Amino acid sequence: MNVTEMLRGALKRPDPAAKKTLDSADDKEPKLSGADDYTIADISVSAVAAVQQWAETDDLDDGESYADRLMALFVGIADANKDGDITEDEQGVLQVALNTAWDYLVKCGVSEEDAGALLNDWDGEAADRVRDLVASVLPDGEDGAGDDIDAFVFSDDDQEPALDAAYRKKVVIRSGKKVRINKRISGHVRLSAKQKVAIRKARMKSHSAGAMMRRMKSLRIRQRAGLK
Repeated sequence: MNVTEMLRGALKRPDPAAKKTLDSADDKEPKLSGADDYTIADISVSAVAAVQQWAETDDLDDGESYADRLMALFVGIADANKDGDITEDEQGVLQVALNTAWDYLVKCGVSEEDAGALLNDWDGEAADRVRDLVASVLPDGEDGAGDDIDAFVFSDDDQEPALDAAYRKKVVIRSGKKVRINKRISGHVRLSAKQKVAIRKARMKSHSAGAMMRRMKSLRIRQRAGLK
């Protein structure tokens, strides 16, 4: 079995018990804590960087689609020890990352239909359309890409929907629609050498020393201006 087949074989729908938990959650949850804020923001930064890195992809393996590459990049966000096993905790990280990716893609001009086809079904044709569109609107240069990440993640928009999607286990309503990521990447996933390189590049976009210092400077400016 090749890498592409293994990645696609790792997709499965949430079990009925998980759906029941989603539907039955109440609203008596505490607000985000500082630790929650940090965790959601850190995952979100990685998710947007992964999308940006994906849009720059020019080294697909034989038989690998752009959808396969994007899936691998998101597996790389959650599977920190790279053992290929997606645990329940790592699944929660993926849910936050994928929901962030959805919002970022739509912000870039991607239709909700294509976002769903890509992030739920990993559809190859949708991936081609989405990648071309995102590549056409990404800012030029490392600083521009970093500013784009920070402006999106650290906007004034509420971060709670991302937490709801994975941590509180409740259905999230955005723009009148339920939370849109309804499939899981789980099981054992083996990444190719090129996919691992892409994951490292995405990580450098979001967590290099330069990126982190630029982010700290931006946050200090926002604080002085009275922005959260």
